[in-house]
Amino acid sequence: MREVETTSAKEQSNSIKRLDVPLIKQRPELPTGCEGVALTMALHYYGINVDKQTIVDQMPIDTTPATRNEDGSIKTWGDPEDGFVGDPRGDGITINPNPLKQVLDQYRSGGIALYGKDFSVIQNYVASGIPVLVWFTISHEMPILRYWHTPTGKEVFAPRPLHCIVVTGVDEDYVSFNDCESTERSGKDVKVEKEKFIRIYDTMGRRALVVS
Repeated sequence: MREVETTSAKEQSNSIKRLDVPLIKQRPELPTGCEGVALTMALHYYGINVDKQTIVDQMPIDTTPATRNEDGSIKTWGDPEDGFVGDPRGDGITINPNPLKQVLDQYRSGGIALYGKDFSVIQNYVASGIPVLVWFTISHEMPILRYWHTPTGKEVFAPRPLHCIVVTGVDEDYVSFNDCESTERSGKDVKVEKEKFIRIYDTMGRRALVVS
């Protein structure tokens, strides 16, 4: 009897219902605007059918120009904690959870910018029916570490290929998410092994935005 109950509990855990977050593609209009598109998807989940370009237009922007080292690597650029670095419609990098939350606050209250939190925190929100944006990688593989400095000397951690996705479900073995890119790996409710997903999340700096 105990074995039957254990099996049933495991089967139930492995069949957790995913959040039905609509998939919205970032291309061709926003080749580097994944954060704004991810937020748009999460808002559409709540029936707020705002356009992805409207969201991007509302994002704070850090207009600091990039300078490069002799080898072509970035020497100085902006701070994603202040706003989107670069151009989301062209050569851009990212925006961090805090300034992106400023956009979310215009549509829904209660959003939470997460920094340094264990993945279990994200899992609990998703299990409660709340989508969470996670700073991830386009490749769904471990990132290449990268740093630059702002003109004031602050070190910016910006691993690549940087991306932002919407977590739609978590079970014992997998994390499911919407990926707004147009690669073979992107799409609605993409699945990555949970252990691997957490390693990437941790290495990317444990950044997330709860869209409640």
